[in-house]
Amino acid sequence: MKKFEVTITETLKKKVEVEAETQEEAEQIVTDEWYKGDHILVADDFAEVIFEAKEKEPEKIKVVLLEPGKVARAAEIDASLEGMQSVVGGLIEPGYYFEEPVCCIVNGEGKIIGLDLNRGVYDDKRQLVDIIAGTAFICDCSGENFGSLSDEQVKKYLKQFKYPERFFKIGDQIRGVTYNPNKNKEYER
Repeated sequence: MKKFEVTITETLKKKVEVEAETQEEAEQIVTDEWYKGDHILVADDFAEVIFEAKEKEPEKIKVVLLEPGKVARAAEIDASLEGMQSVVGGLIEPGYYFEEPVCCIVNGEGKIIGLDLNRGVYDDKRQLVDIIAGTAFICDCSGENFGSLSDEQVKKYLKQFKYPERFFKIGDQIRGVTYNPNKNKEYER
């Protein structure tokens, strides 16, 4: 559903008779009287009402976009629920993996429906904590709504999540290995 901003303009109109030498003088006399409160317009002076609708531009937020098989990039996305769901391809779910008030928004059903694995999330000892499935984005979560990252945060998370990962199992552990998707294209025919 689209959002619209509707402006309502009501016009009150009243005729005032005044004696003056010129049109400009007449307007100035009535203007001065109106500012002094001599001419109060009331409901009986109603002339017209105009309704003007304009589609409201969606609010945008600055995020780090993480797409499977692609290098991370800064992006501006629609901050509405529908806009965020469109980015991740389904219901949104925040992951609070970071010490600062930043979160990773993922498709809440990404792993269940088999979306491509994207990137790993690691703790400070480089132990795998979670795997992001499908497209996700990192944004500010310090307020009531998800918001824009600062320029410093964009740089930090672009560096941290620059490359996608491929995952494999060794014994009972899952490991991730980053790869440059642009480098592999050099060998494709």
